[in-house]
Amino acid sequence: MLNDRLRQSLNLFFAIAQSLVALLVNLELTGPSIGAISNRYPTYVVPAGYAFSIWTVIFALSLGYGVWQALPTQRINPLLRRIGWLTASALLSTSVWMLVFQRSLFVVSVVIMLWLVASLLGVVVRIYQPAHTFSLVEKWLVYVTFSIFLGWITVATIANIGQALVAYRWDGWGIEAETWGIIALLLAGAIASFVTAATKGNTPYTLTVIWALIAVAVTQFSRAVQTNSAKVGTVAVGTVLLIGFTLLVARHQRGARQGFFRNENINTNNEEEHYAS
Repeated sequence: MLNDRLRQSLNLFFAIAQSLVALLVNLELTGPSIGAISNRYPTYVVPAGYAFSIWTVIFALSLGYGVWQALPTQRINPLLRRIGWLTASALLSTSVWMLVFQRSLFVVSVVIMLWLVASLLGVVVRIYQPAHTFSLVEKWLVYVTFSIFLGWITVATIANIGQALVAYRWDGWGIEAETWGIIALLLAGAIASFVTAATKGNTPYTLTVIWALIAVAVTQFSRAVQTNSAKVGTVAVGTVLLIGFTLLVARHQRGARQGFFRNENINTNNEEEHYAS
């Protein structure tokens, strides 16, 4: 019981801290904004500025999750017991990343971003493991929240690594930066397609990745940054189509026909599983 209360308290604290840190960083009260730092090291895989508005959605859902999971009625919720320590880790690592990136500590920021990815992957994997019928609140504040979070961080991680390499003036082993941009987008597409297929069509995750990659294409075609390329933009569009096709196939194979939040029976390892669609 004590562990449950500690888990709840940490998730609530880190969810609130995540939003407060973001506010301080964006107001440049703790140093240059993340956007200003990012603009110093342009790459071919940074999304257009409007795409970052998704953080507002992530922060809002995370706050909702933090408050809801802290309720006494949720203390012994088996789903929250299964994922709670990992969600606390994800919320904490986001705040730490913002403060570290703001100080241009790029190697450290990549390490923390990988910590964030590992935490979010752990959450999503554990959502799909045991048999569980999701309530409406769980679907929104667990399934949707952390699927969107993971989708955005899938692309953000590749962008973070790219900016770190630019910051340290990596020569690309003689390969042009434009080519590395194409490789990075193909890697993002491969990862997103794999996750989409493995989760049998996680719509919030997939649409978030598509949102980010469309924003990359917008940047490349609009020449909004120094590093712009019609080739990279075209690859970004092609990657979006690949991921979208993977989602359609996965959902078709799953037999999803009746709406976004329909509970379905899925046979995995001869056990009947219930999870959000």
